[in-house]
Amino acid sequence: MAASRRITLYHSPASRAFTAYWMLEELGVPFDVRTIDIRKGEQKSPDYLKLNPAGKVPTLTDGQVVVSENPAIAIYLADRYGYGTLAPKIDEADRGAYLKWMVFSTAVVDPVATLHEQKIDLPGFNFSFGAFDDMVQVLTGVLDDRDYLLGKRFSAADVVLGATLSRLLYQKVLPPDPVLLDYNGRLTAREAFHRAADATWPSHLFPVA
Repeated sequence: MAASRRITLYHSPASRAFTAYWMLEELGVPFDVRTIDIRKGEQKSPDYLKLNPAGKVPTLTDGQVVVSENPAIAIYLADRYGYGTLAPKIDEADRGAYLKWMVFSTAVVDPVATLHEQKIDLPGFNFSFGAFDDMVQVLTGVLDDRDYLLGKRFSAADVVLGATLSRLLYQKVLPPDPVLLDYNGRLTAREAFHRAADATWPSHLFPVA
């Protein structure tokens, strides 16, 4: 493992910053948390906008490195602190699938499911992220005969996808397909998941079994 520099996670309760928090917990690296309460608009403060001009959480700093967007944070952390374990090495065959699922989680699953929740189902042919039913079929297809996205191997891609999938199942946006439920059960049983959930999701909003 590379020598640790002091990591700071800019995080808000009950937000998608859960993903980055879970990633840090899986790696077991020391980190500080700065709370940016998005319900109070703190993500739009001038100081925070210097770090993340989009005014969103999470943002992560590691020494002089600044990273935002959950997949980018996960890729950065896994390569720096979990290379060869949570991140397949660059010359491993799994590296391609690993990167694909990292991107698919937030470029396809999250926006398609969010639109579906609002009763907006767009024809997949006309939109780059595809249709809701196609997205669900992709997920159930890849997870039907394996424990994790890369087979038996848990990786940072499972953190990024799993954080979104867990929320969408809880909110009943995704169908309660046994394949998805079994996968979610394996993820939510992890101690790192629980530590991140306890820090992110107030129990009255998102009780975790």
